[in-house]
Amino acid sequence: MAAFATHEDLSKRWKGFDTADEAMADQLLADAAVWLRVWVPQAPALAATNTDLAEALVIVSCAMVKRALLNGDNEGQSSSQETIGPFQYQVAFRNPEGNLFLYQKELDLLEKLCGLNTSGAVSMTARGL
Repeated sequence: MAAFATHEDLSKRWKGFDTADEAMADQLLADAAVWLRVWVPQAPALAATNTDLAEALVIVSCAMVKRALLNGDNEGQSSSQETIGPFQYQVAFRNPEGNLFLYQKELDLLEKLCGLNTSGAVSMTARGL
């Protein structure tokens, strides 16, 4: 199945995108589409008639792939520290494995655009005695 976004979409949304990573980005975008079909199975069919949902799938796919690619050459490394004299530099990586994942707000967006009840609350009228 096709990805929801292309590396061109990713480069429009990410100033630091390296064109040398286009092939990897295309593969990760296809992988992200698989995960999105699992997490929100209604989305692909509904996106054919809902332009907001179709655009949201592009946005979320690009965000997922950007997070996966940001780790760069530090795969598996959760943090890095460097000390030179009295100066110290330390960084902790948010996604050390380069995994594809959704933030809850992204999942809420997709579910809302699909018309799913994301709050868990329902309204009902009970019959009286």
